[in-house]
Amino acid sequence: MEEKFVTVKTFTYPAEVTIVQSYMEMRGIETYMKNLTANRLSYTIGEIEMQVKSSDLELAKEALIEGGFAKPEDFLSL
Repeated sequence: MEEKFVTVKTFTYPAEVTIVQSYMEMRGIETYMKNLTANRLSYTIGEIEMQVKSSDLELAKEALIEGGFAKPEDFLSL
């Protein structure tokens, strides 16, 4: 059975994505960036969603807080 991916963080600017994505991968957390295009000429601003496997959600939240990329209150609605 294929595991579902869930959004753990949303970015406004594509430049923010690279650092956080690298950090998560160093922690062993697989990420998928929804709405991120490979063509730098067509980047849109806002709504780039970092998604992780549903089984990694709690680990991802902890990693984002530990790395200084999020605060605990950012996850109250998740």
